[in-house]
Amino acid sequence: MNRTKEIKIRLDETELIKLNALTKESGRSRESYLRSLINGIVPSNKPSKEYLEVLSELRHIGTNMNQIARVANKSSYIDYKKYSDNVDLLFKDIAKIRVIASQGKPIYKKE
Repeated sequence: MNRTKEIKIRLDETELIKLNALTKESGRSRESYLRSLINGIVPSNKPSKEYLEVLSELRHIGTNMNQIARVANKSSYIDYKKYSDNVDLLFKDIAKIRVIASQGKPIYKKE
């Protein structure tokens, strides 16, 4: 999209601090953050390092489960130990996701 229109807004120190904090948490520029708000979308915070690590673990587990399924389909044999270990890892990661998801925080702090 070709953006040729420019606006200037004035903020007090507190408003600027809040805007900078929100943009930092979202991983967006101020311009991108404000455009999202104008379009009725409140940008979410960028994912935490913990969350990204859990996603990586889940991808690894998914790959392992696919490999187990391929072997089972070809040979009619299931490595139950490997399968059970992956199921255990999966449930541990689901528990981690629940903890991360329950750690929500308000966008604005009460002053």
